[in-house]
Amino acid sequence: MTQDVSKLRIGPAHYFSAAPIRYLVLFLFSMLMLTGCSTVVTYKSNTAAGPAKPVGYPILVYTENMTVPRSCEIIGTISIGDTRLTMFGGSIESEMGKVMKTAHEKGADAVQMKSIEKPGFSDANYRLAADLLRYTDTWETVAISQQGFANYLKTNQRNLDPIEGVWNGYGQIPHRIGIMRNSSKPGRDFIGFILNTENPTWHKGCKKIDIKRGIEPGTYILDYYLDNFSKRGTAVILGKNMTFTLTIPTSEEEADVITYSKDW
Repeated sequence: MTQDVSKLRIGPAHYFSAAPIRYLVLFLFSMLMLTGCSTVVTYKSNTAAGPAKPVGYPILVYTENMTVPRSCEIIGTISIGDTRLTMFGGSIESEMGKVMKTAHEKGADAVQMKSIEKPGFSDANYRLAADLLRYTDTWETVAISQQGFANYLKTNQRNLDPIEGVWNGYGQIPHRIGIMRNSSKPGRDFIGFILNTENPTWHKGCKKIDIKRGIEPGTYILDYYLDNFSKRGTAVILGKNMTFTLTIPTSEEEADVITYSKDW
């Protein structure tokens, strides 16, 4: 009796013909392609994490070469790389989503990228490394209630500078600021601070603008603080209608035009 050599025995009672083996190889390869597109996330702690930030909280992201405008400490470092089974896939949005998820969980205030490697011949996904940062300084605030500020304006109404008062800001996120005399910082005559806003980056009392008088009456030099706490210097002129407009860059191609109108 001649044995059929086209049969291969696998296990005690299972037989497969030799020809379908190549299809099995192709099937397994396809499964690797489908299941091996994930990346691995590694987190190395540097110090204790803080309270988690709520979903949607605007954590700032800085590139490798950018200077973070506030003093920070590194909470930890997150790295994202390919697994050995990764065959294809990946997008920068997907991988950054993992970075930001971890940043929120660890209570980070900002993220600074350390490296970004694009997919290549041997690595199908983006590979990232980033430091999760926590502010170590205290942002200047004005410790005065809205009623206290109203009393200040009423008590000093005869001697108020035209720029002092309550201002409504109309831009992407409407808000209200108060401006009052404050020369505690060298070169500053007035401080603008948040009275009310829905922007979670800012809280009541936070400094928003440093202001000094210009050479001509009615002119002022402003250091305006953006949502990433960097500042933009500009000059404004108050007209009879008591308004001024600022053009604030929000990206390399876009800007937010904010018009401030004096309320009282």
